[in-house]
Amino acid sequence: MRFKKLYLSFIGMFLFMLNVDASINFSHKDSTKKDSAITPFHSPKTATILALALPGAGQIYNQKYWKVPIVYGALGYSIYSLIQNQNSLNEMNDTFRNMYARGITPSKILTNQRDGYRINRDVSIIALSVVYVLQVIDATVDAHFFKFDINQNLSARIAPTPTTFLSFSYKLQ
Repeated sequence: MRFKKLYLSFIGMFLFMLNVDASINFSHKDSTKKDSAITPFHSPKTATILALALPGAGQIYNQKYWKVPIVYGALGYSIYSLIQNQNSLNEMNDTFRNMYARGITPSKILTNQRDGYRINRDVSIIALSVVYVLQVIDATVDAHFFKFDINQNLSARIAPTPTTFLSFSYKLQ
């Protein structure tokens, strides 16, 4: 029940942010163009907020649709691993409780196995956090480079010149 409320609040926040973005950052006038054309405004801040509110929403906002299954696959595997290790740890703790109630001390093997489940659970939590943060960073960086022109007119050349031993020149067209 608690997760359902949390999920619904994230969905509500996501829809609210879409509405705010549509009303505030609808468009801006490009001062470098002489005509009065209005170009749509692509905001890195909006991409970051969307990615924080709902994983993958920043990638959708940046029109990088192919990244969404990767984000959800990584998050899903991390959550699955977290749940499996937590369940195994709970079962092992119940076994230990029953053993202590009967006056039996658990063996070193069982203690090591329980510690392994705990370590794996902690690694799953770290992996989940890293994937979440990386998808936010990816959405932000993609939003910054949204209108970056990648064409074939980029070139670099390394060659000696008469005045220097080695020089590096680049040409952007």
